[in-house]
Amino acid sequence: MRASDSHSETVTRDDAVDPNVATARTSAAQRQWAYRQRRKRAVIDAIGNETAASRATLLALLAHELATLEGRTAPFNMIGPARNTARRVLNELITRYAIEL
Repeated sequence: MRASDSHSETVTRDDAVDPNVATARTSAAQRQWAYRQRRKRAVIDAIGNETAASRATLLALLAHELATLEGRTAPFNMIGPARNTARRVLNELITRYAIEL
């Protein structure tokens, strides 16, 4: 600040703009769409990293892989990876929650 500056530029709370706050309100449909996208991304990220995934994500991943195995429309080359992913998810759930079979 120089001597010629009689006042400093300050930003008050009224002037501050939070970049995380959306300028327009989102609709319920947009919020639901964003929620579904986050859930899909969590399931995709959990593949191969089951130990760090949440319970809900593991169950969603298991449901997806079991549906792939159960459906007759799955390509033959997808059956092996789906079976391995389902096995890893089940092993993680059994280990994490100490399920005795």
